[in-house]
Amino acid sequence: MDGFRLSGGQLALPNGALMFGTLDVRDGKISGVYTGAAPASDLEVVDMSGLIVAPGFIDIHLNGGMGETFEETDGEGLDRILDLCARHGTTSVLGALNTAPREVRMQSLARLQRAQTHHPVDFLGVYLEGPYYNPAQRGAHRAEWMRDPDPDEYGAWIDRFGDMIRVVSLAPERTGAMRMIRDLDRAGIVPAVGHSMATEKEMDEAIAAGVRMVTHLYNAQSTFYRGDAGKRLGVAEVGLMRDELMVEIIPDGHHLTPAMLSWVLKAKPHALICAITDAMHATGLGPGQYRMMGQTVWVENGEAFREDRKRHAGSILTMDQAVRLMCAAGAEAGDAIRMATEVPARAIGVDDRKGKLVKGYDADLVLLDGGLNVAQTICRGKSAFKSKGDDGR
Repeated sequence: MDGFRLSGGQLALPNGALMFGTLDVRDGKISGVYTGAAPASDLEVVDMSGLIVAPGFIDIHLNGGMGETFEETDGEGLDRILDLCARHGTTSVLGALNTAPREVRMQSLARLQRAQTHHPVDFLGVYLEGPYYNPAQRGAHRAEWMRDPDPDEYGAWIDRFGDMIRVVSLAPERTGAMRMIRDLDRAGIVPAVGHSMATEKEMDEAIAAGVRMVTHLYNAQSTFYRGDAGKRLGVAEVGLMRDELMVEIIPDGHHLTPAMLSWVLKAKPHALICAITDAMHATGLGPGQYRMMGQTVWVENGEAFREDRKRHAGSILTMDQAVRLMCAAGAEAGDAIRMATEVPARAIGVDDRKGKLVKGYDADLVLLDGGLNVAQTICRGKSAFKSKGDDGR
């Protein structure tokens, strides 16, 4: 029989509560969730005493890891990235492709479409960053590769790779952006605002056109401004204010300082906050000098910087660290887990099968100890990682 019963631990429930209970798994699916007395069963019982049973983390904005990027990886490289994910409790991912010349973007998409992987961690598709960004908020992206939306270019993405593309991030102030937002929305692809100097008015227009998310809040985007024309909100404040928008956060203590993270957690409903890593290919490797988007980046003291050391170049965050840091900033454990599971699942439209401990959902689980460290990762009912102690985390 392909199944088991997890008993004696706390269940991270969809409402954010942690309650002692029992969870049954059969044939890769959750077959029962019980917070009272569980019915008799022929399933093997596994004692979860001292552990939290949570949905597996879902990272919808991941650039790579272990020296691999989604832009250049083949099947074997993809497996190395997914191995790293499993070690940190992540059971589903979107691979981010960054701003690039036209032919390079198409090559990356085609390579990922061809890549074969039988890894238990679920590769759900891609998150396209740029190239329709504003150079004034370029971050680690190369300004010379940025341009206005071209329907022929992005139309080819949708035609050839539309069922693989889940999110596209762009600056709504660029010429042709509103048309693109509507085209993405019609294609079932989530339009997001990122690397943008959009005004409050432009954000209002973008929301009306179909924008549903803000890329890495308070990073590479306009904020509150007071000038000759008066006061106005920026992308970040509109993201916090408008309930039509979900906001991504990188809770690594650097992209959002601890005080900023606390502010966001108080200002925005947790059901609309999506934790991401934005982790780059040095994640899992340690300090050093790396290449990213054709330029040198540095990793030191837990941060990744572009060559001029003035801006970040992604992060080296993992999803289990993200959950712990959100708790340190004031979130309850159950809410922090929701922001790393149910919210990202809803952001990309897979919340009918992932991100919750609900009967019939995929048995994608992470078992966490009292310090919210990963004890085991389970993907569709199969173990993908099991800690051997401190050295295995």
